Amino acid sequence: MANYKKVAEQILSTVGGAENVASVTHCMTRLRFNLKDESLSNDEKLEDISSIISVVHAGGQVQLVVGPTVDKVYDEVCKQGGFEVTVSIDEELDGPQLSWKERLAPKHLFNQLLDAVSGAITPILPIFCVAGIFKMLVILFGPEGAGFMSETSDLYRILSLVGDAAYYYFPVFAAYSSAKKFKTSPVLALLIAVVMIYPDMLAIVEDGKPFSVFGIPMQLVNYTQAVLPVILITWAQSYVERFFKKISPDMLRILIVPVGTVLVMLPVALCLCGPAVQFVMGLVADFIIWLASVAGPAATAVIGAFWNLIIATGMHVPIYTAILPAALQNGYDAILYPGAAVVAYTTLAIALAYGLRAKDKENRATGWNLFITYAFGRVSEPIIYGILFRDKKALAWNMIGGAVGGLLVSLLHANVYIFTGVGFPWMNVLMFAQDIIPGTIGCLAGGAVTFALAMVFGFEGQEKMPLKSKSGDSEAVESVEA
Repeated sequence: MANYKKVAEQILSTVGGAENVASVTHCMTRLRFNLKDESLSNDEKLEDISSIISVVHAGGQVQLVVGPTVDKVYDEVCKQGGFEVTVSIDEELDGPQLSWKERLAPKHLFNQLLDAVSGAITPILPIFCVAGIFKMLVILFGPEGAGFMSETSDLYRILSLVGDAAYYYFPVFAAYSSAKKFKTSPVLALLIAVVMIYPDMLAIVEDGKPFSVFGIPMQLVNYTQAVLPVILITWAQSYVERFFKKISPDMLRILIVPVGTVLVMLPVALCLCGPAVQFVMGLVADFIIWLASVAGPAATAVIGAFWNLIIATGMHVPIYTAILPAALQNGYDAILYPGAAVVAYTTLAIALAYGLRAKDKENRATGWNLFITYAFGRVSEPIIYGILFRDKKALAWNMIGGAVGGLLVSLLHANVYIFTGVGFPWMNVLMFAQDIIPGTIGCLAGGAVTFALAMVFGFEGQEKMPLKSKSGDSEAVESVEA
C-alpha cells in the first residue's frame, strides 16, 4: 500500500515548498500545480518519486501524471499544504489547443488513436482479467489439460460461459467505456452496441441477403468481439448527441435528444463507421496476403511486427482462412504461420517485462496477471488492449521483436507444418515440427529482443532506471510503499 503522506511530503518539497504553491487541483490522472516560481520545481527529482509517472508543463501549470490514485495523493497534498480541496477538473484541459493542421499531422492522429483506444479499454481491463483466468482454468483442468473437469460438468460449463460471454460482449463493454471517454450517453452507446450483436442482426448477416437501414444499404458484418468499430461509432455519437442537445427545446429535450441520436446513429454505425473499419482492415488483410505471395522473408517480418494489431481488428481470421487452403495443399506454410508463431513469444515477453519493469505497483500487477493468463489461457487480447494499446513504447518493443523473429525464421527456412493449436502459447514452436530447431531459434530471438528492449528502455514515463549507490540502496528513487 502506498504511503501517500510520504509521497505528498516529497512532492511539496520538490516543487519549492507549500509556500511556492499558488493553487493545486487535479483531474482524472494528474495533479496540477500553479506555482509562484516554476524555477524552484525540479522535474528530475519529481520523476524520481515512484508514484509519479511523468511531469508535464502545460497551460502555465506543472502537471504530475499520477494515474488512478491521483485523488488520494491530492487529498494528502492539500492536507499537508493547507490548500483548499476542489472538485476534479476536465481531463481535456491537458496541453495547448492545436490548429487543424497540427491535429491532422500523422503523429498527432496516431497519438489520438492510441489515446482513444486506451481510454476506452483501460476501464474494462478487469473484464479481460476475469475472462482470461476463467478460460485458463478451463484449459488447465478441462479435457485438454489435467482432465479434472468433463465437458458436461456444471463447473466446466459455468467457467466456459463466463469466459466466452466476456469476449462475445466486448462491443458492449467497449461502448460503455468509450461513452465515458468521449463524454456521451453511455445508455445510448450501449443500445447501439447491443443492436449490432443482437441475434436477429446476426441472423441477417448470416443470411447474406441485402439489408438496408432507412433505405441506406448496410454491409453485412458480424460485430461480435469487435472493439475498434465500436470506439469509432461512440466517438461519432458524441458529436451527434451534442448537436441534438444544442438544437432541442428544453421542454422536448428528453425526447428529441435520445430518439434523434439513435435515429442518426443507426445508419452511421451500421452503414458507415462499422463498415469503414472493416474495409480498412480488409485492405490490410489483402496486403498481408499479397505480401506473403511476393515478398518472402520481408513478409514474415511484417507479419511478426503487425500481427497483434491485426488480431485487435479481428482480421486474423480471414487472413488465416485465405492462406490455409494453399498451406494444406503444400503441407506447410513458410510465411504467415511462422510469423504468427513468433508473436506468441514477443507477447509473452512484453507482458513479463511489464510485470518486472512497469513503474508503479498497479501496472506491474497487471503485467503479471496478463502474463499468467496468456501463458495458460491462449487469449492475447488482454495484453494487446491492456498493455500494447496503453503504452506506445510497449507496442514499439513488441513490433521490433516480432519483426526480428519473423525475419529470422524466414531466413532460417523454418516452415510450419501443424496448422492447429498445439497447447499453450509457449508451445507454438511445436508447430514447426521437423523445423523445430530453426523455428525455436527465431521465436526465442523475437521474444528476447522484445524483452531486452523493454527492460533496458522501459515503458511510458520510465526513461531512466533507478540508480544504485555504492551501498546498493536506491539513490534515485525512494520507496513510498508502507
